[in-house]
Amino acid sequence: MENKIVDSKVYSLKELFSDKFDVDFYQREYVWQKKQMEDLIMDLSLEFLKNWKMEDLLSDVRNYDPYYMGEIVLSIKGGKRSSIIDGQQRITSLTLLLIYLVRTYGKVKNFPEEIKKLIYDDYYGEQLFNLDIEERNECMLSLYENGKYDLKSTDTISVKNLVERYNDIVACWNEDINEENVVSFTYWLKEKVVFSRVWTNSDEFAYVIFETMNDRGLSLTQVEMLRSYLFANIEDNYRLKAMKDFDEIIRKLTNIKLTSKSKAEFEFFKIYFRGHYAEDFAQSKNVNSDFVRIGKEFHRWFRDNSIKLGLKTSNDFVQFLNKITYFANIYEKINKIVQNRDTKNYLYLIVNSDYGFTLQPALILASIKYNDSESTIEKKIKMISKYLTKILSWRVWNHYKISQSAMEYTIYSMCKKIRDKNIEEINKILKDTSSNLLKLENSPTLNRSNKNAIKVLLSLITEIVSRATNTSDYMLNKEEEIEIEHIVRRCRSPDSVDDSGAFHLSNHQLITFLTKERISTRKTIIIASGTVVTRELLHIRASAILRQFIHSFQ
Repeated sequence: MENKIVDSKVYSLKELFSDKFDVDFYQREYVWQKKQMEDLIMDLSLEFLKNWKMEDLLSDVRNYDPYYMGEIVLSIKGGKRSSIIDGQQRITSLTLLLIYLVRTYGKVKNFPEEIKKLIYDDYYGEQLFNLDIEERNECMLSLYENGKYDLKSTDTISVKNLVERYNDIVACWNEDINEENVVSFTYWLKEKVVFSRVWTNSDEFAYVIFETMNDRGLSLTQVEMLRSYLFANIEDNYRLKAMKDFDEIIRKLTNIKLTSKSKAEFEFFKIYFRGHYAEDFAQSKNVNSDFVRIGKEFHRWFRDNSIKLGLKTSNDFVQFLNKITYFANIYEKINKIVQNRDTKNYLYLIVNSDYGFTLQPALILASIKYNDSESTIEKKIKMISKYLTKILSWRVWNHYKISQSAMEYTIYSMCKKIRDKNIEEINKILKDTSSNLLKLENSPTLNRSNKNAIKVLLSLITEIVSRATNTSDYMLNKEEEIEIEHIVRRCRSPDSVDDSGAFHLSNHQLITFLTKERISTRKTIIIASGTVVTRELLHIRASAILRQFIHSFQ
């Protein structure tokens, strides 16, 4: 058995970039943003300008101070290109910088021709970039030859970032480095910018180094660390396809814009792991429950519970990755429906989103079993969303909070009850829970904290009545802004009124009253987009409609 070796030596950029690199399976995308590229250009240019004087000769550059760029960690295997364990972000960014220098100043007298070889050169009869990654090569070659690349919808996050960061170099270039001194700058860059080149000859030890450097320091995200752990346990023959599948899912999740402003790729894994696998839902800050650990560090929770999840062989991990893909696609579907506001087919899904209830996808995903048919998924989405609308509307009416913190334990406890159940079993569980909802108390009092919730509640009630009269028109789908204002306690109407002053309107009269009629604002309590609802009306008629909705189950 070959001894595991780790060694280190200082290399200049020229020496390091004379090699050709791969990225290993556990590496992330190229993710540098504008701020990081601006910092790199600023740091390098200022460090050079501290040394450079106008009267300097090119040969004086050898006496300039070096600039240390940190460690580049490689896995080196005999007869193969070196694989980058840590450092691909810096190598990629510096390659973009070299491309910019060649394209912008390559024809300046004495500009070093060898810079081109540090970017793109012959490697045993094949032209390769120093960091050769197949999915990025078309973009890199276009930037190298044309200084631009036209993005396609199928391009990866890395390709998108490559184009944007190259454009950032153009935009943020330090004008104090120009044709007068750019040759000196380029020589300083290739000879005086140095790295610690750390290498090992063991794949296994390479991953240990990678995990140690990134997991503890969190320089990689939880999603990226989860990705790395998954692929480290999948055999070579299946790894490439698995990587493509996973990266495509992350690309889709990244494009989802949540109203909570959270990142969908993180939220998905939290709700999937909690809803389908968590057993302990204790939420105290000091506990180490499944719920808390998944919220803080779901990649570590997954790694530590992999045996419990039945993940022992490469095939087990491949199958688990298939499950992630399956449920991520459903998560994307739910969010697309909400975004498209299809109230005709998914009224309750939209209503819950309008309530600002962020836990809805968690309960829906928990209800779905792996490989459920499309028709079953549709039924479960509608069943769960309607159940949630009942719960949320009852709570709004009775002045209970519907925030995530107020309902998280309740929802995830329900997730545990309904996971791995069929439609009939879930239907019974939800029906039993709905039957426990007690009476509706006096009509809700409008205040700043519940203004939006009351607006949604009114829209729901009017839509229920509208559908009964075939005049569906969900109020919150209207283009004009809906406003609700609290004014006074009471008003009377020429319609039927009993001794207590309560309204007795038919459903048809109610929808007309809610959407068309105006009563003097001096005597009203709630106004919705020019429509008027009184406390008495809300209590007598709306409560009856809401009560019927809550206690009926289909």
